[in-house]
Amino acid sequence: MTEYPPAIDTELPVSPGEGRYLCGLLYRTLLDEPPIGNGELAEYLGVSGASVSEMIDAFDEAGLVEYEPYRGATLTDDGERLAREILWRRCVVSRFFERISGVELADDQAYKIGCLLDEADVEALARQADQPCRIRCRADSAEDCAELAV
Repeated sequence: MTEYPPAIDTELPVSPGEGRYLCGLLYRTLLDEPPIGNGELAEYLGVSGASVSEMIDAFDEAGLVEYEPYRGATLTDDGERLAREILWRRCVVSRFFERISGVELADDQAYKIGCLLDEADVEALARQADQPCRIRCRADSAEDCAELAV
C-alpha cells in the first residue's frame, strides 16, 4: 500500500479546483463588466455549465460571489481578495522557478504548487524572486500581468 504525505495546511479556504473558478471570475471581470455569466465562465475554464452553476451557488453561500439569476456572478470583496491571493501564489512560484532555477513551469504546475505551500513559504519565495506584488495580485486589467490568465 502506498503511503502519502499528510495533508498540508495551505491556509486557503478553497481547494485548488475551486480556486480556478474564482481566478477565472477575476480574469473575466478584468476583461468585461460584471456580472459574468455562467456560460461565459464555463467556456473560459473549459468546464460544463453545470459545474459552474454548482460552484457559483457554493461561492454565493460562502459570501465569495453575489449571484443574480439569468445575469451572472460578481466577486465580493472577500472573493476578489482570495482570487488575487491565489493568482499571486501562482505568479510567485512561476517567477521563483524561472529566475532562481531557470525552469519554466506551465501555469497549471505553478498554480498547484502555489496552492500547496503555506503563506510564509510563498512569501519567502517572493523575496528571493524579487516579486513586485506582495500578498495578492495587484493587476487592474487583464493586460497588466501576463500571469493573470488561468
